[in-house]
Order: sequence, then C-alpha cells, then structure tokens
Amino acid sequence: MLKASGAALLLVSALAMTAGPARAVQVVVTQVDKNTDGSMTYHFAVKTDPGETLTPGASKATGDFVTVYNFYGLIDGSAKVPAGWEFSSEASGRTPELNGYPSVLPVDVPNTPNLTWTVTKPVAAGVQIDGFTATTHVSTIAQGQYTAQVTRQAPPIRGVAAGTPGAAAAASKQALIGALPTPSFLADVK
Repeated sequence: MLKASGAALLLVSALAMTAGPARAVQVVVTQVDKNTDGSMTYHFAVKTDPGETLTPGASKATGDFVTVYNFYGLIDGSAKVPAGWEFSSEASGRTPELNGYPSVLPVDVPNTPNLTWTVTKPVAAGVQIDGFTATTHVSTIAQGQYTAQVTRQAPPIRGVAAGTPGAAAAASKQALIGALPTPSFLADVK
C-alpha cells in the first residue's frame, strides 16, 4: 500500500512539473522525419512565456532571435520559416550580447552550421509558433543547445511613486539558453 501511494505521489508530482507554465522562451523539436534519400528533416516550434514577446529591430542585427547551434550536415536551401521570420545560417552562431559580450555561453563548434531565426513582425506573449524546419544529411541525434534573445515585459511596481524607477511598465532584453536534440556529427566518424 505504501509503495502504491508513493508511486502515485511521484506520478502526480511529475505531471504537476510538466503541466506548469514555461518560465522562458522554449525551442522544441516537434517532429523528425526520415526522408527517402536518408536525410532527416527537423520540425521546430518556438514557445513564448506569458511575460515575454519577440520584437523586430531596426535591422536583423537588433531584432529578437533564436539560434540552434551545431546543426551538422545542414542541406543548403532546406530551412523553412513561418511568416514574420527570417532565416540565416552562420559558421559562428548568433548569440545574445550585452555591450559586445555574450550574455550566455553556448557550445558553438567552429565552422559548423548554426540555425538562426530572426523575428520580422512582433510575436505576442504566451504563444507557440510552428513552421520552422531544416534538413540534414546526418541520421543520428545528439543533445544540442539553443539561445534566444527576447523582450521581457515588466509590470509597474505597485506602491512606487510616479517618476521613480519601477513606477511604469518597462521592457528589457533577456538572453536565454536551453537544450534540444540536434544532428550528431559523431555518427559520421568511423
């Protein structure tokens, strides 16, 4: 009886943790398709937290974005984006910065394709955006990383006198880092 109730409590705790709201933007792999030519197509989604938005900048360099690092075997021209986004791939991944210094430190293997999606139209808080894909020649999966730059909306602090810091709502940039599956280059090493 004690084992059964302990197992039930563990299950309820696990469900409660997975059902809780996200605390920051998330990039998730929603599906991986094995194509007839042996390539693999990854489908990604970006989920925003209720307190954050994604905002375009005056240029691609200043807009909010998401970067998936070390996407080995990327097939040129295979990346797709939903409306309101722009794709780029650089050998050195675009990472959120503050005053010219990286805000987070992902593992970015030199001269390896990275996937960057930059927002060109505002994205609301608390939504999921689907439609990001990229195809690779590599057929095995490893744990990879992503980073994101988002705009965090801070409500005004109650009880603060007008004109003092925190009296008005404010928006600030936030850098995030997380893990997700990516193609594994070790599969091709014999």
